[in-house]
Amino acid sequence: MPEPLAPSIQRLHAAIETQRDNLTPTDRRIAAYLLEHPEDVALLSVQELATELRTGPASIIRTVQKLGYTGLAELKKALRSTLQRARSPLEQFGMNLDDAGGEVPPAVAAIAKREARNIADTMRVFDERAFRGAVDALARAHTVYVLGVGVSAHLAGLAAFVLQHVGLRSFALQHTGLRLSEQLIRAGKGDALLAFSFPPYSAQTIDAARLAREQGVSVVAITNHAVAPIAACCGVLLVAKTDSLTPSNSVSAPIVLVHGLAAAIAQRARPRSIKAIKTTLSIRVDE
Repeated sequence: MPEPLAPSIQRLHAAIETQRDNLTPTDRRIAAYLLEHPEDVALLSVQELATELRTGPASIIRTVQKLGYTGLAELKKALRSTLQRARSPLEQFGMNLDDAGGEVPPAVAAIAKREARNIADTMRVFDERAFRGAVDALARAHTVYVLGVGVSAHLAGLAAFVLQHVGLRSFALQHTGLRLSEQLIRAGKGDALLAFSFPPYSAQTIDAARLAREQGVSVVAITNHAVAPIAACCGVLLVAKTDSLTPSNSVSAPIVLVHGLAAAIAQRARPRSIKAIKTTLSIRVDE
């Protein structure tokens, strides 16, 4: 059984079907793109959409209005709302199992294909300027705090691990009796927070990022959409696609960004990184 369409997509689909006979060939091409690429429509400017579609901005706006919207802004707002209410991987996995009729889970090849697509899609929306901003914020920080909830807690541990090995003073916040935000009470100007936030978007992560920013901490977020809830709480946002065929968010694309950040920071401060690597190797030799 196919997955039910989100209300905003249902409305768009119904409008296209209703107006199909009144649409020109150009309108139909634009309408098909709107339906097939809702994320791009939600996030790209009208000029960027025009470039993708190889048409003029006015043509896009006219098509959207023919479909019953006051303008592109109304459609973008509806689609952004849908993206922010994305299902958690566990919910999606449960639906897939329910629909599978007892069939075995997806094969390794299918999962590998999805992971490759996540990485490719992440690179397609890669923002080099934001990436440089993240490198700057982390490289100059006195202390880098790293946080995540659920599978993101493991990403936080990995990030703290690799950042330490390139010479940064980095710590993953721990899930103890203290809330994540309480562990940031002493953080302030000159520090940085690297936060991972993916569906279902933990409130603890959002609260901690908000507190950190209020205290003058440079907040870098890695999330799955430019309009994810944590976007309002960070200074730099990097997008990593995490679509999954399993009960948890995919971590392949976030790991690519983590290692990319570590490599760029190591290049930025080579003497510090080389010293940290040599110290780590000497410790391991003594074990």
